[in-house]
Amino acid sequence: MGGTEQPDVRLRGVVKRFGAFEAVAGIDLDVAPGQFVTLLGPSGCGKTTTLRIIGGFEQPDAGEVFVAGVPVDSETTKRHTRMVFQSYALFPHMTVRQNVAFGLRMDKVPKGEIGARVEAMLANLGLSDQAEKYPRQLSGGQQQRVALARALVTQPRVLLLDEPLGALDLKMRKRMQGELKALQRNVGITFIYVTHDQEEAMNLSDVIVVMEKGRIAQVGTPEDVYRRPANAYVADFVGETNFLAGNLAVRPENVLIGDVIPSGAARGKGMVRAKSFLGASTRLEIETEGTTLVATLPGAVSIATGDPIAFGWRDEDALHLPTKDSK
Repeated sequence: MGGTEQPDVRLRGVVKRFGAFEAVAGIDLDVAPGQFVTLLGPSGCGKTTTLRIIGGFEQPDAGEVFVAGVPVDSETTKRHTRMVFQSYALFPHMTVRQNVAFGLRMDKVPKGEIGARVEAMLANLGLSDQAEKYPRQLSGGQQQRVALARALVTQPRVLLLDEPLGALDLKMRKRMQGELKALQRNVGITFIYVTHDQEEAMNLSDVIVVMEKGRIAQVGTPEDVYRRPANAYVADFVGETNFLAGNLAVRPENVLIGDVIPSGAARGKGMVRAKSFLGASTRLEIETEGTTLVATLPGAVSIATGDPIAFGWRDEDALHLPTKDSK
């Protein structure tokens, strides 16, 4: 992430410890204006701590953090960021309209302006007809929209989102992903989003920051991270991967079988150990030389469990990876 313009967020050498545990282990990161950036990784990798440091909720033990060019420990920074939590943290005794207006009242915005900005934001997020309801009267998706409206109405430079869809069921989460992405494009501000769900990160992001043990393993577009993983950790965490001898890997969708294997791309033979029809695709587990290779094939295939099978892949589809511990 770069360019000549000043980044909305800049981290340099940021370290955060909790006792003997180093949650963030010296990271550098620039976030360009208007990007949807996702911090992706498993529990304990430092992604939420990094987000809280950007928002001023945690102070780093070392390093520098700037938002809109201003050091994060200054009072000015608080006006540049807003956080949306997984729990939404709505005020139960306030209506939707009162919840959305709360931040503006705290900022002492003139009353007339508050009304206009709140009504515009409610309309933008499809909440105008819910304005007089209380949080307990709303669905999970509606509560999520109220939390977003309350944050966005203050016109922050950067919106921070800590697994905001984690409390929703799968169908609602998918719907809200689409709404969230469209909203970010519409308002045009920088979103920094935390999730452990790699599919969610791939769907939402302009840039993915893959984190491991308090460090950044790779920064790139979703396509870069998936097709050109920096190491075995990234290849394993982002999508399914077959790891082979000699620091080689291949994605299941790039494994070819039978007659479709082009000349020079054959790799070996094995036996189908398991088969799963998934509608749009079929997943095969192929047992070969003491290991299991996964292949994902389009549509239905006329292959049965126990069948012998030839497999292969094109040279350009193989991933050449450094060792897991390489830096």
